[in-house]
Amino acid sequence: MKYEKILLALNLIEGELDDASNQLPDYNANSDAQVSLDCAKNELYCLKDDIEKAILDENRVISGDELEEVLHHPPVSLL
Repeated sequence: MKYEKILLALNLIEGELDDASNQLPDYNANSDAQVSLDCAKNELYCLKDDIEKAILDENRVISGDELEEVLHHPPVSLL
């Protein structure tokens, strides 16, 4: 499945979660349901962010200078 198709599905899920949040009556008895919806939306936003980054990285073209730097410089240990 392509990233763009996954992103489209995540956008549809986001719309459904927004609808569920908006339709849930604002009663104290529904506070647990609202928390669950908020947590689901947060996870969704993280997934969307990862997919959007993957799409940008997939479309990124490395310049010759960047490629030379990667090929001729050994990795640096932070330890």
